[in-house]
Amino acid sequence: MNADRNPAVEARRRKFRHRWVFPIVSILLGLSIFVLLELACAVFGFGELGAQDDPFVGFSSVRPLFEPTADGQRFHTSPVRRKFFKEDSFAVRKQPREFRIFVFGGSTVQGNPFSIETSFPAYLQIALQIADPSREWKVVNCGGVSYASYRLVPVMQECLDYDPDLFIFCGGHNEFLEDVSYSSVRNTSPLIRDGVANFNQLRSFRILRRAFQWISDSAESSTIREPQNVQNFSKPMLPEEVDTLLDHDGGLATYHRDIEHASAVAEHFHGNLIRMTELCRSSSVPLLLMLPPSNLRDCPPFKTEFSEALSDDERRSIATYLMKAREVAAADIMAAIESAQAATQLDPHYALAWYELSHFQLASRQFQAAEQSFRRARDEDICPLRITSALEDAMLKVVAQTNSHFIDVHNLLKQRCANGIVGDNVLVDHVHPSFRGHEDIAIAIAEWMIQQKFAVTQETRWQDKTHEACQSRLQSLDNLYFLRGRRALENLRLWAAGRSGGPPLKTRPP
Repeated sequence: MNADRNPAVEARRRKFRHRWVFPIVSILLGLSIFVLLELACAVFGFGELGAQDDPFVGFSSVRPLFEPTADGQRFHTSPVRRKFFKEDSFAVRKQPREFRIFVFGGSTVQGNPFSIETSFPAYLQIALQIADPSREWKVVNCGGVSYASYRLVPVMQECLDYDPDLFIFCGGHNEFLEDVSYSSVRNTSPLIRDGVANFNQLRSFRILRRAFQWISDSAESSTIREPQNVQNFSKPMLPEEVDTLLDHDGGLATYHRDIEHASAVAEHFHGNLIRMTELCRSSSVPLLLMLPPSNLRDCPPFKTEFSEALSDDERRSIATYLMKAREVAAADIMAAIESAQAATQLDPHYALAWYELSHFQLASRQFQAAEQSFRRARDEDICPLRITSALEDAMLKVVAQTNSHFIDVHNLLKQRCANGIVGDNVLVDHVHPSFRGHEDIAIAIAEWMIQQKFAVTQETRWQDKTHEACQSRLQSLDNLYFLRGRRALENLRLWAAGRSGGPPLKTRPP
């Protein structure tokens, strides 16, 4: 008898099919229903990303950045938001030839210590008008003083309602400014955090999570809250507006080395950039990510601490090594480098030792080594007021993951420096570009827009004419503009040194 027709064999085959085929079909059917649900949510606009979808922080409330003017013809910066944002406006009805750009970030975008008149968004509008006068270019400045990425996501979401053609984000310096506790993040395994972050990309998951959160909040309180104010008791709630630690007397003293906290900040920053790219992708709005510049050469660490494990003798040895390096530097720069390196080896986390080493390396024309040491000094700063390497890596990771448009502004300004290390020749303080720096950034963005076919130019000298037009604008400003800028710069330096003169710091509950 043919074995293929053996009843026992046929029975085993049917049993095998029943055991595996039906479960597989059931799984595929379940997945197809889930896919259809996700598609339906996308078609009808359910489960859009919102301010409440930040897994790390929540806000007591979220107010719109822009509101209609009295005549209803334009949107302008809401008066209640002007402590942190400068007045800007745009038409309610977008004209057919208009190309509308929104630029998001912190005080660098706003043009501090001066203002938006000499910021790179304003210069970008000038550059585009010169390069391609066939269009009406409108660049809206959404730079908020001390605004971190998590506060800019809701602003970006709002601006999707204003018919944008391009979003630009340039930020990363402000991620450590507020008193944000990541205790819930530390107590959650990375596997669970990554899983929730991945599932949070799905609209259906966001709908279910919000439903569970609403049920949880209803059980906690009988008060009915507006959707934008829905609180999540598993994450810290921040006030409506920025309240930085350095705005308070004693704020600088609260900064201490906390590796786990720094890791959580980098993870949060990465997640916020992912949320931005998702918002733009779902709304078909191009997004340009820009890595902001840091003053490496001429900005010493704002706060330095020894590692806790160091003994008193080791701390005294570090001070001795650095003192010796300073004493011999003029006569024997290599001996100074050797002595400073000994200090960094005793405590690799002592920021000041790295900063002094970098200047000795710079004096010996070891430019590459000096830049690495300058970066290490920045990254070991106990009070990180400049974007760290971990945050830079997070942005580069998002660019690679999402294939996002990208401009490295730090590298752009670095090319303007004779020794290849960014310092006071292109920045006026620890992070803010000079007037010429803002011009260079604007022209770089315009060049990128021309490459991407957002703009078309027949003007061969548009870059030179842009510099001339920006200089003309600079000359047209009155003395009061520059006086205010110099005063703001001095206040900024006092603030960064922990001497803002603000009210005593009140510790918020975790």
